Amino acid sequence: MRKNRGFVALASAIALVAALFGGVSTALAKTAAVPQVNKQLELNPGSTVTATFTYTITPTELSTGTGSEKTYTDGPAATIDDIALNNASSDANNNGTGAIKFGGETDASAFAHAGVYAWTIRENATANGSGIGAFQDDAQAYTLIATVVNGDNGLEFSSFEIVRGEATSVTNTNKTDKIAFDNKYTETTLENGADLTITKVVAGNQGDKSKQFEFTVTFAAPSVLPKGQTAAQTLNAITATANGATDIQFADAADGATTRTITFKAADAKGVTFSNVLVGTTYSVQEAAVDGYKQSWTATSNGVESASQASLLIGENANNGTMTNTHEDVTPTGLIINNMPFIMLGCVAVAGVAAYGAAKRKLEK
Repeated sequence: MRKNRGFVALASAIALVAALFGGVSTALAKTAAVPQVNKQLELNPGSTVTATFTYTITPTELSTGTGSEKTYTDGPAATIDDIALNNASSDANNNGTGAIKFGGETDASAFAHAGVYAWTIRENATANGSGIGAFQDDAQAYTLIATVVNGDNGLEFSSFEIVRGEATSVTNTNKTDKIAFDNKYTETTLENGADLTITKVVAGNQGDKSKQFEFTVTFAAPSVLPKGQTAAQTLNAITATANGATDIQFADAADGATTRTITFKAADAKGVTFSNVLVGTTYSVQEAAVDGYKQSWTATSNGVESASQASLLIGENANNGTMTNTHEDVTPTGLIINNMPFIMLGCVAVAGVAAYGAAKRKLEK
């Protein structure tokens, strides 16, 4: 009997503890964190930009599913903090977050009463900021649904739901876990004056400065493309200006292609300037070997010195390359024909001395 009483007491204690912890869990569950707006900016390597992104958040009426009842629209003024990206590049400073506030607060303290509220969130068109290229804004809309309840310490958010698109009801299947806007930024060398120039130099005492050397340049498109354009279209937009080079041949990139090849010939101090190249494009350069000449390549790739001839980045900074061909001077060996008369005179003189010596010896005998 005592054992049963002890078991009952233990069970009651466990139930009491469970009830207490259950109450704490329920109270904690009533406070939900306000979501943030997430920003991601995609740029090609070689590009940098500073820009500020702004947002609009507007109350909206949604059906609650209970007769004609709608969500409330009399909540406090909702705002989203601007997101500023300074010197954003392809691998740094290219993402951020903006806080959503209600009456300037990130909790439910500014609401007048409990209920279900909803807002539509959009990103405003982006000003160019410090950049000279073009932004591609994210046109995606989101619907934010918040449930405000009467908590132990006043009004609290019990939950948030995020819907992709403009919802019409609190019951949705197109739910997501965050509000995220993805923008793109592109620019060309035509806009920033960072065209690519390739130059030929002939060196060596016996170098033929009039000789034409054959070049092949292959461009590869980057991943972030201007709005509505394909990789082939961006490559086919590249132009070439002859700085004394000859026989420039363009092979247009076909639909679906991601590379384009251009050939030309250049003598000493001649070359080609390539313009309207999408920043982030890479290029590889080859020169046909010529007997008697040793090749040497140096380049500045987006302002950085390089000796590579493959996958060189074209960026906002200086882009150029110089192919130097040094002639290996030839030193002739053997007799020089122009000196033959003098050699023959020397031989005659030597022969005369020898004949004179022989004759003198005969007389002495």
